[in-house]
Amino acid sequence: MKISVIIPMYNEEDNVSRTLVEVNSTMKDYEDYEIVVVDDGSKDDTFRLAEEVSSHNSHIKVIKQPVNMGMGRALRTGFEKSEGDILVTIDADLSYSPSHINKLVSELLNDETIDIAVGSPYMEGGSVKNVPFSRLFISKAANKFVGFSMTENLSTVTSVLRAYRREVLESMDLESNGTNINLEILSKAIATRYKIKEVPARLEGRELGSSKLKFRSKTISHVLFSLYEKPMILFGVIGLILCLIGLIGGIYLFYQYIIGTLDPTRPLIIFSVLMIISGIQILIFGFVATQISLLKREVYIVQKENRLIRKDLKK
Repeated sequence: MKISVIIPMYNEEDNVSRTLVEVNSTMKDYEDYEIVVVDDGSKDDTFRLAEEVSSHNSHIKVIKQPVNMGMGRALRTGFEKSEGDILVTIDADLSYSPSHINKLVSELLNDETIDIAVGSPYMEGGSVKNVPFSRLFISKAANKFVGFSMTENLSTVTSVLRAYRREVLESMDLESNGTNINLEILSKAIATRYKIKEVPARLEGRELGSSKLKFRSKTISHVLFSLYEKPMILFGVIGLILCLIGLIGGIYLFYQYIIGTLDPTRPLIIFSVLMIISGIQILIFGFVATQISLLKREVYIVQKENRLIRKDLKK
């Protein structure tokens, strides 16, 4: 069974040599493996340095994208160009030690029922070291919020540290170009009933170079993804708040009616009625959006089955 390790890189000249040497050292435990480096349009010496290392190691394959297209596009390119039966994705800055690769692959090799193994620093047994408090707080909050929108009880959903069976990815029509690809894969995997297992991981702060992620845009995109996955989070909260405002206004008006001070021409009456009606309408919108989301998951299942059928026919 061939193992492919896919490493997306963007302006990682400080990490290229060290990362490839350490990952290759870890992969020597396997008879058949490849390391696929996808340079995502770097403006520094990332591509040149990666090419230099690969020239002395036939297991390393370097692919260059003409411009920076995002982590999602880099990973999709790696999935397409790799040849392994098991595909492992890992960060270029080694915020997760290459030793995690063995742990993830072992989960898939030892249990045929597991389709995806996810490295998780936030589950019991996982740990975090030397990560700035602000980034750690944002990361944990994002994983909690986004994880709530998924039916599986996963503690880490944004991490790139994962191992997949090839057939899992081949059954999906992936679209994301940015970091949301990690969420998209999990969402579609859950919808199509693939089995996911979390494995304790140790997350460490970057030692060399600077992070390329824009936390503000990343946070916004994750929030939007969550609302897309579970629209009732948005519609439900807003609808309930409006109904509550209308109900409070109605109770106040009823109290005035009881004590005989109610003025039927007060705008508050119309306002309360409008709040309740609007709240109910938004809740209905949320219900309809939820049904559409469920229908979307059924479409994923059909797409999965069609892709697997076409694959069997080609064989």
